[in-house]
Amino acid sequence: SNEIPTGGMRPAMATVDCKDTTIDDVTSHKPARSEPNELVKRLDSHGEASTAATVASQRLAEADNERQTTKPKEPGELTASERSKFAEQCKGIGNRGFKVGEWEYAVMAYEEGLRYLQYVPHDGDMQPKSDFDHGGEELLKRDMMLATTLFSNLSACMLKLDKTSEALEYADKALCFDDKHLKALFRKGQAHLANGNCEEALLAAKRVLELEPRNADAAELQSSAQRAAKRAKEKEKVMFAKMLG
Repeated sequence: SNEIPTGGMRPAMATVDCKDTTIDDVTSHKPARSEPNELVKRLDSHGEASTAATVASQRLAEADNERQTTKPKEPGELTASERSKFAEQCKGIGNRGFKVGEWEYAVMAYEEGLRYLQYVPHDGDMQPKSDFDHGGEELLKRDMMLATTLFSNLSACMLKLDKTSEALEYADKALCFDDKHLKALFRKGQAHLANGNCEEALLAAKRVLELEPRNADAAELQSSAQRAAKRAKEKEKVMFAKMLG
């Protein structure tokens, strides 16, 4: 469902079931944790944020004007608004990595942002705490929008890495939060086309064009899927003719 929960518990975004060259600058699988040393090295090489690694995981952080190192904190050590702010920083870092062609670097940043967004504390029986402060409805709405963007951007990265199945999965996750998200729909179509699923690609392109009739990328995707479908049918006819002798 795309409805924003308003109860007392923050949604666990990792449990959602349900080739673009741009990423979203605005706001399942559980995001994997990256190797701390590798991520720190990659961040430093880009002149981005100062970072600090913990034993459990790495933490992305942007330096202040004096480029001072930020003390590492895990999600549970931050308030809801601080986790949201940090996830937004992760998105920005990932976007900069994407724009210079560092796809895997961008994936690490986007996944870390999702790890902070989906944080839910558990009690001794491993049950979500009922008194968890999720930050209120407005913050939840913003976090849902940000999660949608991060999932969609991960889909774009996977397309760049030729991991089309993962690209499709991330696009679907984004669409579970917002079924009208144009870029996620477009990336879903691209992934289907790359996997040879022309009909599904056409459906995704059609949906984008319904929402935005002048979308040139979707129109090109539609044409590409139609051409691919035509070639597939011609190939089937040739094979059938050979079978008949």
